[in-house]
Amino acid sequence: MTKPNFQQMPLDHLRAYILEHRNDDEAFHIYIDRKRAQSPKQMPMTIEEAEAELQRRFGQEAS
Repeated sequence: MTKPNFQQMPLDHLRAYILEHRNDDEAFHIYIDRKRAQSPKQMPMTIEEAEAELQRRFGQEAS
C-alpha cells in the first residue's frame, strides 16, 4: 500500500486522513508543519509571557 502525497494533499483532506489514521506520525507531523506555515505571524512566547497571557484571559473570565 502506498501512502498519499501529504505535501500535495489539501489541508482539510490531510486532517481527515489523520483522523482516520491516528497512528500515522508522518502525516501528523506534516499536518502540523503545514498549519504552522499558514500562520507565520505567530511569535513564540517566553514562559513569563505565556503566564501573563493566561492570567489576562482567565482574569477576564472570572469577572
